[in-house]
Amino acid sequence: MNLVLGLCAAVAGVFAIGLLWWRNRVGKELALMASLETSGAGTVAQQPPGTAVEVKGALRVRSPLTAEFSGQPSAYFKCEIEREEVYYERDSQGRDQRRTRTTTVYSNVKYGQCLVEDSTGRVGIDFDGATVEAVQTVSEPTAAPSSGTGSGIIGGVLSALSNSNSTFMRKEMILAPDIPVYVLGEVQQGGLIGKPAKGSKNKTFVISHKSEEERTKSLTSTTRWLLVIAIILLGLAAGLAAWGVKIGPQSKVTAANTGLILKIA
Repeated sequence: MNLVLGLCAAVAGVFAIGLLWWRNRVGKELALMASLETSGAGTVAQQPPGTAVEVKGALRVRSPLTAEFSGQPSAYFKCEIEREEVYYERDSQGRDQRRTRTTTVYSNVKYGQCLVEDSTGRVGIDFDGATVEAVQTVSEPTAAPSSGTGSGIIGGVLSALSNSNSTFMRKEMILAPDIPVYVLGEVQQGGLIGKPAKGSKNKTFVISHKSEEERTKSLTSTTRWLLVIAIILLGLAAGLAAWGVKIGPQSKVTAANTGLILKIA
């Protein structure tokens, strides 16, 4: 088999397997959502620790936080600054290829003492280890430190990078107090909802501003697209592998061409 085509086929196959694994994980989350009846917030504490539960209600916070970038009141916020850096990489023919890479140079996550409230009562939630689907409030370029906009920790981080060939984006996601939320997790000791215990078959802990119906629709669409892309990649891998076998080893081709040149000479 041709070595280059074989490697390309292997890469496509690995990506396809990765997408199928991801699809399987999303499918398990969909199945878990479908299998659970919504629990009243006031009844969660009566269930044994380790029980998977879903709760829908209003998000309450004892002391609202102030989101770092937008200044909005929040029960949870996540702020990040990303750096997009331009660099050049030399290819096999000695030509410089322009490349970009994005790295997170600053991140700050905070949440208050929160609970979910519905008509049956209240239940506390522990954000630690949760996948939080929050509302984006900021997504914009941020000025370089030389313009005087950086301060504190953020200014220090940006100052260290200000001389590089980079641009910066700041992003913020929040969950505001009193909004409707959907929570899927496990009952903890003490009656809170939190992340699954070590060794638990359930691996899902989600706190989302989306409704159950919206999440189901979104995840179902994700599984379909993952399957389509995985099938395309598997087909590409098979095609590249077949082409590589047909062409044969690169070393033999090179040797044949070399022999022909010597014979002519």
